[in-house]
This record gives sequence, structure tokens and C-alpha cells, in this order.
Amino acid sequence: KQVVPHMIYTIENCSQHTLREALLKQVAALSGIVKEHLRPYVSDIFDIVDYFWDSRHLETILDLISRIAVGVPDEFRKFVPRLVRKILASVEEIQVSDRLTFYSRNESMGAGPSEVRKLTMILRSVRSLQGVLGDFLHMLVPAFLKLVGSLLSPAVSFPQGSSVTQARLSDVAVLTIETVSALLDQSYTGVSMQIQSYFWNQSDSDSFPRGCSLPARAAQPLIRLLGSEANAGRAAGFAIIEALCICAQRLGEKRWLRLYHDVTRKAICDWQARLGLLSDMQAQAPEAELQRMDLLSSGLRLYDQVVDELETPQGQGYHLGILQNQGRRSLDESRFGRVEVAAADTIFDPLEVDFQGSPALHSTSNHSRRLTVNQGNLQRAWDVSQRASREDWDEWMRRFALQLLREAPSPELRATAHLAHAYQPLARELFSAAFVCCWEELSERYRANLIYALETAFVADISPEILQTLLNLAEFMEHDGIDKGLPIDISILADLALRCRAYSKALHCKEREYNMGGADGSCVEALISINNKLDLPDSALGVLKAANARNVTTPWDYDDDNDEYGNHESSPSGDLSSKFLRRNEKNEMLYSVTHSTDDIGHGIHGDMPDFKESWLAKLGSWTEALTVYDEKLRHNPNDFDAILGSMRCLDATGEWQRVLDIASTSWPAISGNEGDEQMEEVPHSFSSMFITPRAKRKALKFCAQAAWRLGQWTELEKYATQLVKGNKSPHATSPATRLSNSTRSGEEKARVDYDGAFFTAVIHVHRKEWRLAAEAIDAARMAMDSRFTALMTESYKRAYPSMVQCQILAEMEEIISYRKLEGRAAADASKHPSNRPDAEEARRELLSIWRDRLAGCRVDADVHSPIMAVRSLILGPTDDVESTLTLSELSRQAHRFKLAERVVLDPLRELGAQLDGCVFGFGPPESLNLGLLHRDIASAGHMDGLIERLVTKEAASFLPQYGPTHHEYSTQLIEQAGGLSSLMIQHRLYFAFVKHLWSSDRRDEAMERLKRLSNVVDLVSHCENIKDDSMQVACWLELGEWKLEQSVSPSTSISEQLQVEVLTAFKRATSSHTSGYTAWHSWALLNFRIAQQIRDGDDSRQGRATSRAVSKSLRNHVVAAVNGFVKAISLGTKRWSASVQQDMLNLLTCLFKYGELSEVASTINEGIGGINLDTWLGVLPQLLARIHIREPSVRSVLHPLLTKLGEKHPQALMYPLSVLLKSPVLERKTAAESLMNSLKAHSSELVEEALMVSSELIRVAILWVETWHEGLEDASRLYFGDENVQGMLDVLLPLHDKVERGPETGREDEFIRSFGRDLAEAREYVEEYVRIVTQNGGSVPTKGGSSASNRQDQSGPLIRESEEADTALNKAWDIYYAIFRRINKLLPQLRKLELSQCSPALSSARNLELGVPGSYRVDGSYVKIEQFIPNVDVITSKQRPRKITLRGSDGNDYVFLLKGHEDLRQDERVMQLFGLVNALLARDRQTKKQDLSIQRYGISPLSHDCGVVGWVPHCDTLHSLIRDYREGKIPLNMENRNMLSISPDYEQLTVMQKVEVFTEGLKRTTGNGNDLYEILWLKSTNSEEWLEHRTTYTRSLAVMSMVGYILGLGDRHPSNLMIDKLSGRVLHIDFGDCFEVAMHREKYPERIPFRLTRMLVKAMEVSGIEGSYRSTCERTMTVLRESRDSLVAMLEAFVYDPLISWRLVGLSESKGEHKNSLTIEEPQDPAVVHGEPSLAAESGPPADLSLTVLHDSIAEGFDEDGVECEGEEAIVSVAEDTTVSQRVQAGIALRARSASREIGMSASRARSLQMYSSMQEMAAANLAGSRIASIAGGGSEQAVADESLARSRIARSLRQREVMSLLEGQHSGTQEEFLNEKALKVIRRVQDKLSGTDFCDTDDPLHVPDQVQRLIVQATSTENLCQLFIGWCAFW
Repeated sequence: KQVVPHMIYTIENCSQHTLREALLKQVAALSGIVKEHLRPYVSDIFDIVDYFWDSRHLETILDLISRIAVGVPDEFRKFVPRLVRKILASVEEIQVSDRLTFYSRNESMGAGPSEVRKLTMILRSVRSLQGVLGDFLHMLVPAFLKLVGSLLSPAVSFPQGSSVTQARLSDVAVLTIETVSALLDQSYTGVSMQIQSYFWNQSDSDSFPRGCSLPARAAQPLIRLLGSEANAGRAAGFAIIEALCICAQRLGEKRWLRLYHDVTRKAICDWQARLGLLSDMQAQAPEAELQRMDLLSSGLRLYDQVVDELETPQGQGYHLGILQNQGRRSLDESRFGRVEVAAADTIFDPLEVDFQGSPALHSTSNHSRRLTVNQGNLQRAWDVSQRASREDWDEWMRRFALQLLREAPSPELRATAHLAHAYQPLARELFSAAFVCCWEELSERYRANLIYALETAFVADISPEILQTLLNLAEFMEHDGIDKGLPIDISILADLALRCRAYSKALHCKEREYNMGGADGSCVEALISINNKLDLPDSALGVLKAANARNVTTPWDYDDDNDEYGNHESSPSGDLSSKFLRRNEKNEMLYSVTHSTDDIGHGIHGDMPDFKESWLAKLGSWTEALTVYDEKLRHNPNDFDAILGSMRCLDATGEWQRVLDIASTSWPAISGNEGDEQMEEVPHSFSSMFITPRAKRKALKFCAQAAWRLGQWTELEKYATQLVKGNKSPHATSPATRLSNSTRSGEEKARVDYDGAFFTAVIHVHRKEWRLAAEAIDAARMAMDSRFTALMTESYKRAYPSMVQCQILAEMEEIISYRKLEGRAAADASKHPSNRPDAEEARRELLSIWRDRLAGCRVDADVHSPIMAVRSLILGPTDDVESTLTLSELSRQAHRFKLAERVVLDPLRELGAQLDGCVFGFGPPESLNLGLLHRDIASAGHMDGLIERLVTKEAASFLPQYGPTHHEYSTQLIEQAGGLSSLMIQHRLYFAFVKHLWSSDRRDEAMERLKRLSNVVDLVSHCENIKDDSMQVACWLELGEWKLEQSVSPSTSISEQLQVEVLTAFKRATSSHTSGYTAWHSWALLNFRIAQQIRDGDDSRQGRATSRAVSKSLRNHVVAAVNGFVKAISLGTKRWSASVQQDMLNLLTCLFKYGELSEVASTINEGIGGINLDTWLGVLPQLLARIHIREPSVRSVLHPLLTKLGEKHPQALMYPLSVLLKSPVLERKTAAESLMNSLKAHSSELVEEALMVSSELIRVAILWVETWHEGLEDASRLYFGDENVQGMLDVLLPLHDKVERGPETGREDEFIRSFGRDLAEAREYVEEYVRIVTQNGGSVPTKGGSSASNRQDQSGPLIRESEEADTALNKAWDIYYAIFRRINKLLPQLRKLELSQCSPALSSARNLELGVPGSYRVDGSYVKIEQFIPNVDVITSKQRPRKITLRGSDGNDYVFLLKGHEDLRQDERVMQLFGLVNALLARDRQTKKQDLSIQRYGISPLSHDCGVVGWVPHCDTLHSLIRDYREGKIPLNMENRNMLSISPDYEQLTVMQKVEVFTEGLKRTTGNGNDLYEILWLKSTNSEEWLEHRTTYTRSLAVMSMVGYILGLGDRHPSNLMIDKLSGRVLHIDFGDCFEVAMHREKYPERIPFRLTRMLVKAMEVSGIEGSYRSTCERTMTVLRESRDSLVAMLEAFVYDPLISWRLVGLSESKGEHKNSLTIEEPQDPAVVHGEPSLAAESGPPADLSLTVLHDSIAEGFDEDGVECEGEEAIVSVAEDTTVSQRVQAGIALRARSASREIGMSASRARSLQMYSSMQEMAAANLAGSRIASIAGGGSEQAVADESLARSRIARSLRQREVMSLLEGQHSGTQEEFLNEKALKVIRRVQDKLSGTDFCDTDDPLHVPDQVQRLIVQATSTENLCQLFIGWCAFW
């Protein structure tokens, strides 16, 4: 209101044209934004339009009109007549007889634009507004036709210099005719009617009904224009013919043929003859010009085609777009320019942008706007007959891509053709979409021709970019769901992908081929090779194992082991042509997605068949492959394949001398003439073999590599000479001359391969021939250029080896520069130091740069080894010892032990060291007594005293006393080693060699050598007073660790002899003044383990005389452990984060177990100051869990520590303390209040905000209506089931009190209005009951509350009082039951919440100091809560969690899942465990390299039954993914249907029968269980992304399988597994069943260690579990077992945590063991309990009755009257509803009558039981999820019952309250002892898993591979899977 009027006023009165133009544009832009708000000003705007129509602002005005038409269509309708008048007036002005007068006006004198430009703008505007001009077409079309006649009248001469020409007038005429065609065509295309409906709110009535007069009125003038002497040129004539075709369509076949056909055809023929389009020049034109002229002269053919198609359905699709199909675009562009034609082609271009807001318009017009494809034009574009060179094919691809866009039936794609013509990358980007769009329109004949063209392109010399585009097309069609995809053989596509090095695509194609049955040797070897190239060696090994299971034979060798850089020779086209001959005759791709993997693994660990030895080499099994090659050479020494394979294996293992030995015996074959690039026959002993030059170059490469590594420069020159091309004679010239000659010849330059150039450069660097070396380096770079570029376009990871080679070449140049500088420094030695270069400084800088560079490289032996080899050109054995040791360690980890040994032994030999010399402890004089301590230990008979002294005394008392003799001997060793520095280096290298011996299973030798080395290192360190004694510490630690590992398993005890030896070693390690974290960690852990061993022994020796001494020993070890943990934690760094957390947990275990010992608390208090306070945040949950502990010594440590933490990190304590403040345990609540009060002293505002947010979130999570629903359900169980009236009152009365306190929110007020009166009445009846029962001194019963059965023993007055009390209570329950039913129907309708209604405090909260949950970091940084988003979504699941959003102070939104009715404290501890596992995996090099980790998410409990969970974006549950994939294809529960069709009584079958039915049901399922495989493929945009997703999926699944097994995680149904759509990572949720609780359930126990069903397996590689999955499992289990102490410490704190230890109570005892009274058993069905005369038995038979009813007849989604509820979770079909409801009622009545007859039950009691059963039924129906329903199908009743029994977290919460109440009762000490016993069993079970003794059928610990194999067998066992309950979905 304040802007537009002023702008309009200024436009009307402004005298500046530029300002007016700018304001008009602003009004136009504003109208597109405000739209409806412009309504009051439309009239004023049209006044401006009238006034300035003839001005220079016409273009802006027309744009303004278009925007108003969209913004306010109803208001615009009023002004359409005014607009039409202006258009007609402008057209009429141009229609003058004297065109000379009109067109000779001086355009510069008038105020308006030229009439030609004005007319062009008006015509375009009419075309854009044609949808709103429908009522005025009868006026516009004749006017435009009259204008055309005026423009095409016979030409006259124009004035000299006139800007108007005949060609310009013809162009305007063509545009006018096209406008007429558009107006005639608009109603036919359907767009007009949709726009009219949008504008005028009219129905879709045809504005041009068939038979109307307008097309007839237009046809006559058009025929006259074409047939008269008017100047209708080619373009104008063709436009007129098209307009006539549209008229023919509009008038219909009968009317047109009868009235217009003959005259029209004659006019067209006359027009073509008049223009000479069929003259002799057409016959004389060349072929290309002839095709173009044929298109332009095809008017008659076009007309005849339209007439012929009038009777066919296809003919009805002709409209304006046919212009583009007839090739007129090139002519249009030459006439009007590209931009103008683009606007003409897109008829509704000005309006389409604005119409995007109208989905109805687009959805209804897509089909009608589909354009026609001219197949002939496309065929001419894809024709390949004239293509020969690569440039021809590039042009072919460009034209084909453009023509696809021009002919695309999609208007959107066709509209991009002009832009793609100008910007070629767009055409390439849209190529696949345009191809598919046109492909669907092609006939079979054209499709076959197109496939032939593509096949020809595949075998031609096309560029890699074109080949990549065509491969992307095949991939796109497979993704797009095109039937059968691109009909080209899959093996051909795989080979093409290999040609362009698209290895991910090649892998996908080869896997498809493998699954189609192509598992022959070539396919298997190709898969192995491709996986290796993709850096997936585990997958390659899995392929070999799968091939073993399939018994694959290999008829030929698939040798694609390309030289790494530039040596690959592309296969000639003939290699592929033979494959085309073997193509399927029907041109189809009929194959299954993946083969069945059921049988994989049965023969994996057996003997391997005789596979190709090259497979073993490709897999890195060098030793095994070498054995096979040696055997082949023994039978045939001239087998060149065996020679080459042996060289490859020996090179990989570092046995270079053997390489040269083989080369010397096979030199005639290796050094043959290389003139023939294809094949050549070698004479002499190899005459029967044909050896390719490529194979010989490989052999020469290995020979040159070996000679270089051994320093045999003469041999290296000989082999480099053979590698360098350019001279046929191998001995004619040196490699330097040959390479120099080759680099001067362009043709030969390209033939120099990388290896020849590289080794030549090495020779020149060695000879100090710097110029030649630089030339060789340049040649090497050029040789690897093409490969490096291709690999970089794919991914950095794929190109990494090439990057390493680039780095090597760069370092060779650095070596040359340094050597030159060194030479200059030597030459200038006589000069002043400031005037000469400093070579030593340059050397130090170069070494520093190299160290930093190597630290940034991939931690891999294959990367470090070549880099170190090049650096050895200037580095000596002592220059970079750290890198040498790192390479040795990496080689050991890669099991390349020969190389690892050589890496450390070669420097030792260069230093002149003897492995058995005195430098390493051999042959010391007897007088030194270096080994005396060990001999004393062996002879000592009083081990207890010795151990006590070791633990309690200072280290100095156990150290050797070194005297002058020792100092002399130390000096002697230093002199023999060549100095102290050299001696220390030799010790480090020798120590690495000893570790190599231990790793290669030479352990006895390694132990003996380490003992000697430890003594010598210790002696030298003390005698020479070496400050850095890390070597000494490392030796003693390694010695102690090896002794433990060699003598003791984790589950066995440590003997006293071994205790003394290991304690001595660790004591000497900690005695060093530089002893670090590792020493104190090992010392503390050993003492902690011995203390546990002593404590276990004390428990079994109670009452014995030695118990006192044992207790003293226990005290000593505990104090030593505590002291060690404190020092280790204070020294720990981020590198040891996992171990530090273990130390923290062990320290807390000592504190809580042995806190009564004063020494423990005092030691911790003394050392706690040295521990960084931030470190305690990692164990904050464990600290707060024991906040209520009463032991004074423990409190003296715990409470001050928490207070300090609160002072420094108050944010970290807010949410955990808010949970403790709501604890039902008084001590815990009191301690929490005390700590919170201390926080208020310095953070009062923060505390208040935390309490408010916590309580309000709980209010939002659990509304009053839900609280009462849960409360009434619990109360009904207590009253009807247990007859515990007092328990019922304890549940209901607090709820009544809350209601009586009044509402605080709108939701609570609404609840009061709905239920307040009924609840008040019910409370009156309850209070009346209490008054009657207690008025005579009685008490409310806690058992047997219904006294009907005892009334025969009561007097008359007492009976009356009892009856009155029962009556009052029954009345109350009548009300409660009615309320429960109403609430039960309301809950499914709970979908949205507003914070203003359910929590005004949160809604109004702004800029809080409290942090977003989970955002606090150790460094004190966090994100504050700025506000809560007011809209809250309620997730439609059984617990109805809320999706809430918090806006942080950083501006980001943080989404959480607010969960009520669930205790998330155990989930929080599981996330803590996952954090520890991630730290362990990150510490291991192999697992870190593969990025193995568990995805975590934030969990913040708010109370014992509420909390918030971090929302993980982009994740879907496995169930939802499968549901969406199967929707519309097959039923979701297809497998279950198959099983029930085979055996409807499946649950009653025996196990073996279930196995048969289960297996057969899976076989009958459509798709064969490949759903998840296809989901991963379809969710990925290309093969590279698919491979990354699948690899991440497989590895993450394997990691969680192993961790879940250790944790005992159960209930892994498809809704508890999620998959990240962006990465493929598997995410687990819901950790309620841990420590094998699910395995010990009485009903449906889970007998599997983790989920590994068919669908999960088939989503992996073709090898199934035999690939990345198994290897990842083994690596993960290895890391877990190696870190068992850390995990046990974490889990021990876990199970002893009093906040969650109640869950252990539910663990069932083993058979035959006495069951503790606290164990809660699952209720039994009374139908199978015989001999029970009363329903009031102890086990709660009423509950049993209800459960029986649930088992028999529960029907979710229906109330007891059979009326459907309003939720989404109804799970039974409509056909079954009545039956189910009737069964419910019949079952209840039958059981009630039966019970009445048996015990004389009263009618009121039977009615109560019926009420209780109905309430339980409704509650279960509300709880069960739609997931179970959708799967169960016809068996849903049983499924829901099973689900309610097995998975109700509400039931778990109820059980928690019961157990905790017992634990806090009179016998809490006994119950705590019981829980400790349970926890001990859990810990022992975890220890067994982590030591390999978890299977009872073997006494020895299992190795990791054997343990993993057993677990996989259990997880995939059909016998185990078929017994799981249906909701677990074992068939998926």
C-alpha cells in the first residue's frame, strides 16, 4: 500500500524514459512476488498499459501483463477485452495498402519502436497468453491471417537505405503463421484447457469443439496464401502447410477430405513447383545437400502423412511440435536467430515459471504434452557408416547427443536443445536421459539398427570419454528400470569398462555375468583382478573361495595384470568382435540378480582344488603361489609363465637374489628380440613357447628391480638396456644413449615405457649424470601421463599408486638437486662458509621434508617400500632409522616376513653387526652376572615374600648393582659398535628383528634373544647414563608381555613363578626415569589381574588359615594397581585414549570394590591432582551411578571429584543430574540434590534452566492421556491379575493427586474437561472402598483383594461390609474401564503437538544458557539452546515418540527423538561402549585403513522412563526399505505366506519340519531374496557410488556383528537395523536386550549370535560372506580379543551399574540350577497347567488367562465390539475382522464359564476378568507395531501376542519397578548378592568370548578364524532361524 501507488504515480508523471523503464520493470518483478496483493492496483496498471502501449516501453509492458495474468488471474479476466483491442489496433495499423509509405518511415523520428520489432513482440506475447485469449480467438486469428496476406503480397522495391528488407518481412510472416498455428492447436494439446481452468475456474470443456467454424475460417485464407502468386517462400510455405495440417486435425477426417483435401493438395504442389523445389538442381546436388533439401521440400509428404494418419490413434498426436521433427530448426536459426526461435518453440515460456506452484497443472499436462519422435532423423544422426577416425566419432557423438535432445518426446528435454548446441557439456550430461526418452518411442526395427550402431562404436577407435558416456548410458538404463536394460551382452560391457579403466563398472558387470552362470575361470580371474585394482583384496579372496565352492575350472588365463604405468596395451577391436558373434540371438539380457549363497562356505576350509597359481599371486598369497610355481618349474624348467610368476612372488617377498638366479638360467627367453609387438617365437630351449613382449618386459622389470635393490649396477644396466626401446640389438648401445635417442624422436618417444625410463634414471643418478637423469625422469612422467589422467578422473584412491610414483620421481629430482649442491659445496670448500652452500644443512632440511611427507602417506608397505628404495640413493643405514623400522613393521603386518627381515638385517650388515655378537648380549663374561636375577628367582622357594617385596618395595632394591667391570664392558661394546649412537641404532634394529622372529612363530628364539638384549640395553643405559632409555623400557615390557602370552591364556590363572618373572620385568620398566604410559599401564593391569585372581581364590578358601595372608597379598596388589592406574592416567595421551579409558574404569572398579581399604582412597586422593580433570568426563556415567554410595572412604573421593567437575564442566552434569533428581531411591536423590546445590552456587541460572527443560520435555513426552493409559493398564494387572489392591492404589492415587492439583497446560486442561468429572467420581468410590475396609482397623489387602472366596468364614456384618467395599471398587472400575476405552481410541489420533498447548514454558524459552543435548565437548565448547521449534511430530509407532527440533546458538537446527515409556540409560552405556570400540579400531592400522567404526548417536536420559535420542538423518530401517521396494511388486510378507500355504500350522511343527517348510518358502519367493541388493544399487547414482555403499554396508555389518556378539545384543529385527542412504553404513538402534537376554527367553529364544539372514548376505559381494564380511569380522574380533582387558573393564562397570543391573534379573537360569526367587518367569498358559484348582494361584492365573486370550484371539485395530479403530496399525484383513472379534468374545466367555464352574466364581468376578482381558487386548493392540502386522498377514493374532510378550518395553519398565522395589526392601543385601552373582556370570561369559573359549565342545581357545566361522554357521543356520518368532523376520 505504501509502495505500489507511488510507483504508479511516478510512472505516469515521470519525464525520464530510463526511470520509467526501470519502474515498470520493478512493478513487473513485484507483481511476480506479491501476486494476489496486487489486486487493487490492476486497474491503474492497465491504465498505464493503455497510455504507454505505443511507446518504447512496450516490451516491459508485455512482460508486466504476463506476470499479472499469473498473479491475479481472476482480476486479469476483466481487462482481457482491453488488451485484445490494443492488439487488434496494432495489427490493423500495420495492415496498410501502401507498404512503401509504411515501411519507409524514419524509425529514429518517432517515439515508438519500429513496427517490425513491435509486431514481433506482440506475436510472442500472444503466444505466451494464448491460454487466456480463448474467448477472443475468433477475432485474433482472422486479423493475423489478414496481416500475413499483407506481408506476403508481391514484392515492390524498397527505398534506398531502408532497414526493412523482403527477407525481414518474410520472417515476420512466418512468425505470424506460427502464432496462428499455436492458437489453432492450443485446445487440441490440452494445455489451453488447463490454463483456462487455472485462470477462469472453468471446466475442461473444449474451446474448439470438433466441427467449429474457426479452423474452417482459417483454412480458406491459408490455401489462398499458398496457392496464389503471393511471395510465400520456403519457410513461409512450410509454416502454412503445417497450419493447414492442424486445421485438418481440428476439422476431422470426414469434413476435411470432403471439403478441403483436393484443393489443399493442389495448392501445395503448385507452391513446390513454383519454388522449383523439385527441379533439376535437386538431382545435381551432393548427397548431404540433397538430404537437407529433401527435408525442406517435404511439404507434400508431410501433408500426405498427416492425412493418412487421421484415421489412426497416432495421428491424433500431431500438433505444433511437428515442426521440430521435420528439420526446420536449422532454417529457423538462420532467419530469426537462436534466441528468437527458442522463444517461439517454447509456447508457454513466460508463464511456465509461474505455473510451477500449481502441481495440478503439471501433473495433468505431462501426458498430453508428450511430443512426437521422428525416428528417421534419429537414424540419420546415429548412422555410423562414414565414421573412421577418432575425430569422426567425436563428431558423431556430438551430433547424436544433440539430435536426441531435439527429438526427445519430453518438452523439458527438447527445450534444452538450443542451449546444448551452444554448450556441448550439457548435451553430454543429458545424453542418457534423452536416449532413454527416445528409446521408448522407437520401433523394434529402429532399435535393432541403433544397437548395431552402438556395437560398431564399441569396437571402433573411440575416445575413452565417449566409451565412458556409453557405459554410463547402460548403467542409467539399468537404474531407470528399462525393461531388459540396454540389450548388449553383459560380458561385452564388462570388457569395455576394463578398456577405459572404469573398474567399478567392470566389477558390476562381471558380477552380473558371474551370477548369470558365467562362473568360469576367466570370469573368476577377472573378478579377482578387478577387486585387486579397486584395492579390495578381501573381496578378491572371497571370489576365490566362492569359486572353490562352485568347483570352477579355468580353461584359459585371464591375464590383465597390466604394468602399472603406461605399459598397458589396449585390446584391439578384434578382441571384442568375437564376443559380438556369441551374443544372444534375441538381443536380451535375461539373468538373475545374484546366485544363491546357501552352499557357500561348506568347502571353504577344505583343500583347495588346483586353481591357477596366478590367482594366488593376485590375492597376495605369495608363498603359496611360489610353491606352485616352483613345482611347475621342477617339472618344466622352461615354462615361462612359471618363471614370470616366480619372479613376481620373489619380488613381492624381497628375495631379490633368487630373482636374479632365475633370470640367469632363463636369459635367452627374457632377452629375445622385441621387434614383434604381437607374438614371437623364442628359439633354443623355449622353441615350443610363444612369449609376448609384454611378458618379457614384466620379467625384465623384476630383474631390474632386484639388481637395483641388491646394488648390482652392472646387472641393472643390462636389464635397463632391454627395457628401453629404440634399438633392436640389446647390446648395441647403453640405455642412456637409447633413451636419449628415443626422446628426440616423436614416434619412439611414445613407446618408452615407465619402467625403462625409471631404471635408466636410477642408473644416471648413481653415475651422477644429472642431465641424462633429468631426461629419463621426464620420459617416465610422459609414459605414465595417460594412465594417471584416466585414474584421477575416476577417484583419488584409484590414482594413489600413480601419485606415489609421481612423488618418487619428484624425490629423484630432489636427490639430483642435493647432489649438485653437495658438489658445489665440495668445489667451494676453500671459500668462506658464508660464501659456499651448506650441504649438511640442506641434508637436514631434505630429511625433515621427507619424514613429514612419508608421515602423510598411506600406512602401507607397498607405499613405503619404493619410497625408501629411492631415498637409499643418498641415505645410509643410520640416516632415517624411524622410517626403516616403520617399513619393517608394516611388512610384518602384511605377512611379508622375508621383506620385513631384509629391511632390518641389511642395515645391520652395513653397520658390521653380528647377530650372535656380544653387542646383542651373546657371550658376556661370567663375572658380570647379567642373568643372575632370573636364576635367583628360579631357585627361590618363598615366592609369596618375593612377590610382596616386588609389589611394595622400591624398584632400586631389585636393580642390578653395576660396578667398574660393567662400565668397562659397556665401553668395550660401544667401541665394537663404532660409537654410542651406532650402538643404539643397532639395538633398535635388532629389537625389530627380534619382534619379527616372534611374529613369524620363532618364539623360543625370539624370547632368548630378547632376554639377552634386555640385559645388554639395561647395562649400557645405566653405565652410560643415557637419558632417553625408551629402548630399555620397551625391551622389559615386551619381555613381560611375551612371557604372559606364551604361558597364560586370558581365562587361566598366573602361577607364582610367572608372577615373579613378569612383575620383575615390569618393575624394571617402571624404574626408568622416563618410563611412560605403557609401562605403568602394564604394571597396573598385571596387579589388577592378580588381585582379581586372589579375590576369586579367597572366595573358595573362606575359613582356611591362609586367608589372612591372602587378604594381605590382595591389599598389596590392589594398592599397587591403583598407584599404577593413577600414574598411567596422568601420563596418557590421545594416542592411548582407549587404554586410558580402560584404566579409568579399572580404577573405579578398585575404588568401588576395595574402597573400604584406606590405602586405596588415600592413594587416589594423592594422585588425583596429577590427572587432568577432563579425563573423568569419559566415565561420568559410572561416577554418577555410584553417587549414593555410603562408604565414607569412597565418598571422600567421589563427591569432591564430582564437585570439581561441576565447577569446571557444569554443562556436562546438567542432564545426568536431572535424571538422578527423579530417582525413587532416596539416597541417590539426596546425593544428587546435594551436588546440584553445589552447582547452584556458581551456575544457578543454568541449574534452573536444566530442571525446567528436563521436566517440560518429560511433560511433552508423556501426556496425561498417556500417563493414565499406562497407569490404568498397570492398575488392572495389579488388581485383576495379582489381586493387589494396595498396589493398584499406589499406582492410581498419585495420578488422581496430579489431576486435582489442576492443569498447567492447554492439553492438561483439555484432559480435565474430558475426563475430570469421571475421574473425580471414580476417586470417590475408591476412597469409599478404603474407608469401608479400614474403618474397623482393617488394612487394604495386598493379596487376595477380592474377598468373595473368604466370605463363608465371615459374620453377617463383615460380609455386608465386604460386599459394599467390592461394590464401590467395582463401580470405580466401571468408570476406569470406560475411560480406558476412550483413551485407547484417542491415542492413535495423536499425530501433531504444539508446544504452546503441551508446554508453554518450552514454547516461550529463548536464548538459554543450557546446551543442546550431546553438544558438550571435553574442551568446554558447546552449542546453547536458542529456542524450541513449536511444532512437534508424533511418530506413529507403539511408543509414540516425539520428533522435536531445537535451534542452537550457531543457527543450526538439531533434531531429536523424544521417547517416553523407555529407559534409555542402558542405551547410553552402549554408546559409551561403542566409543571405546571405535577408539580401539582407530588404533589398529588395518582397521583404521578400512575406516571400520560403529556409527553412534547422542542419547541423553531425562528420567528412568524418558530421554532424547539424536536424530540420525538420511537413514531408513531395513523394514521400510524392503516395504518400499516391494510395494506394487510382491506382497511384503511373501515368504510368510509361502510358509503358511505349505503348512498352516507352522508353529506346531517339529524343528526338522520347520526347516523344510522354511527352506521351501524361501525358494518360492519371487526375487530370490535380492531385495536389499537391488535397493543398494537403485539408491546409488553410479557404479562408483554403489561400490562404496556396498563396501561400507558389508564392513559396518561385520563390525556390529562381532561387537553385538560380545555385548550379547539381541532382538535384531528389521526395524532395529537402519541403513544410511548416503553412505550405506548399517546403524543399530534399541539396545534393550543385552548380555544374551534374548537367548534366555522362555518363549522364542534367539539362538543366533547376530543377524545374518539371506537378504543381508545377498546384498554383499558375489562371494557372500566369503569376502569383505568374513575378513572384517576376523579383523574386528582380533582387535577386540587383543583389547579384551579394556572391553571387560567397560562391561564390568556396565553390569555392576546399579541403574541398569536390574535387567540381569530377567536372565533365565541354566537347566538344573536353583532359580532365585527374584527371577521373573514368563507366565504360562493355564490351559497347559494341569491340576491348578484356583485362578488365584501365586503365579497370577488371571494374567495367564488374559495372555491366553491374547494368544488365541487378539485383533489389533478393533475394539471388543468389532468396530474399527482410527489408527494406522490395524493388522488383520477386513475379511478376518469379524472372525477375530467373535473369537475374542467366545474365548473370554468360555474361559470365564469354565473358571466359574471350577471354583464357583461369582458373576461379578467373571465380569471383572472379562473387563481385564478386554483392557489387555486393547493395550496390546495399541502397542504392537504395523511392522509385525504387515509381515504376519493371516497369522497376525499370534504374532501380536508374541510381540507383546517378547518386546514390550513398557513391560520391561514395569519389571524394573518391581525389581528395584525388591532391591530396596528388607532383603536388599541378599538381592544385591544375587545381582553380583548374575553380573559375575555375565562377565565370565564375555571373557570367554574374548578369549575364544565360548564354545563348550573344545578345551583349547579357538583361533579367531575358527571362532568367526562357528559364529557365522550359527547365525546362518536354518535350524536356528526357523524357530524365531515371526516379527524377527528370519526369512528376510
